[in-house]
Amino acid sequence: MKKNTRTFFSLLLIIPVFLGSSCSKDEVKKDDLATTKKGWVTGKWKQKDVVLAYPIPFGGQELPVGFSLLNIADYLPVTGPMLTCTVNNKYTFDEKGSYTIEGCTELILPHAGSAGTWNLQVYGSALHLLSADNTDTPLWINNISSTDMKLGSLSFTIYVAEADADIPVYLLLEKE
Repeated sequence: MKKNTRTFFSLLLIIPVFLGSSCSKDEVKKDDLATTKKGWVTGKWKQKDVVLAYPIPFGGQELPVGFSLLNIADYLPVTGPMLTCTVNNKYTFDEKGSYTIEGCTELILPHAGSAGTWNLQVYGSALHLLSADNTDTPLWINNISSTDMKLGSLSFTIYVAEADADIPVYLLLEKE
């Protein structure tokens, strides 16, 4: 009986050690994921599209999530030209944490400006653009690979003057 009690208490002392070591391994895995994502973000990107992140009514029908706003740019006399201006936007994220944006940012990223610094937060899930005037533009990375990146969140919106509304969108980028 004494042997079983001693074994039981020994196990009670050893189990927390194993649990503690497994937690630190999870943290390393999350750090590795953030490092991988930083490597994927680093480089030159071109804008692929701006799509809806939320369904909206338009012309008597509902436009679904993922619908390209470029498809209706011709029907938006105020916002449309600003949308089509972004088609050739180029984004560069260097390994030192600086970014540049070539093209039109007034509609899609008005506070990011054309240059600043960037970093990843929340285990590499949030891309933060800090402009030269210290304005932070946080973007949720909804999806990323070595060749494609989908940025957005419900707080990432563009103002569509024709609807007098802020519309949640995703910014789709493709690695050059």
